[in-house]
Amino acid sequence: ARFSRDISIAFAKAFMRQGSKVLDPTSATGIRGIRYSKEAGADVTFLEINKNAFDCLSKNLSTNGVSAVALNKSIQEFCNTTSEKFDLIDLDPFGSPAPYINDIMKVSRDGTYLMVTATDTAVLCGAHHMACIMNYNSRPMHGEICHEVGIRILIRYIAGIATQFNYGINVSMSFVHKHYMRTILKLSHGAKMAHNTISDYGYAYKCVNCGYRSVIKGQLPSQEKCPLCGSKLEIGGPLWAGIINDKKALISIKRHLQDESEALKLVSVIDSEADIPLYYHIPSVTKRLKIGAVSPLKVIECLSKKGFSASLTHMQQSSIRTDASASDSDDCVRQ
Repeated sequence: ARFSRDISIAFAKAFMRQGSKVLDPTSATGIRGIRYSKEAGADVTFLEINKNAFDCLSKNLSTNGVSAVALNKSIQEFCNTTSEKFDLIDLDPFGSPAPYINDIMKVSRDGTYLMVTATDTAVLCGAHHMACIMNYNSRPMHGEICHEVGIRILIRYIAGIATQFNYGINVSMSFVHKHYMRTILKLSHGAKMAHNTISDYGYAYKCVNCGYRSVIKGQLPSQEKCPLCGSKLEIGGPLWAGIINDKKALISIKRHLQDESEALKLVSVIDSEADIPLYYHIPSVTKRLKIGAVSPLKVIECLSKKGFSASLTHMQQSSIRTDASASDSDDCVRQ
């Protein structure tokens, strides 16, 4: 969790002013909120529903010399009884964040930053298919691209609730790390922004026969066959089809991370990733082509020489992002 907190604090330092109002609605022992207070100069409100954890939180605030509002309340109780609005809300629950998004919107305003963590990765990655449909109203994809499809489902779910409150979203950063997914986004109030957000909804498509994959904006088409080989497509969504990482935001975050830190290394990898939806898992490609192991770096070198964009991705080991077609990628893998 320290890794996630390092990135969060770096983001706050880059984009928040001293004294900004921060809500830590799932405080536990308070470590995250204490760091916002001491390292980013934020005015933090702590929520913790568990009495034992709240007692620990209170002691930690005192030990660290943090004067803040700390409440032994649920998210629902607080958000439905306060008139306060926050500049940054960091939602990091155990399990799915889905039950809390609606209430979080009630204490948001134009320009609020939302940081949302999901630890129910098995659900978002398709191991529990029906649970994803129930919790996120979206069909997941199980397999090598499940992590990106999962985080796009999460973002689209947040966006769907935001638009009900007449907010649009702009995504600053999204990443997958160990057992969780996390996204950072900004709310912008107004019908135009909400309409623009809806236009970034779409679906993911993958052909298990020829390797074709794509994220396409818009409604689910009636045609469910691969445009390259005619085989049946696996379809995931609805999901977020817009950008999931803002290069300018990543550069700003990096400036506030310690040299050689694990967090800086990850953000640097994300910054170097090609801005292309989905990726090819090279071991899966070689298995489909019935050939031996191939270095992803060699495939990237081959694709670059042919004029395509190509990079590694942090979301899946031995995987590459590229704007090359499935057949062009296969050719480089064979070479």
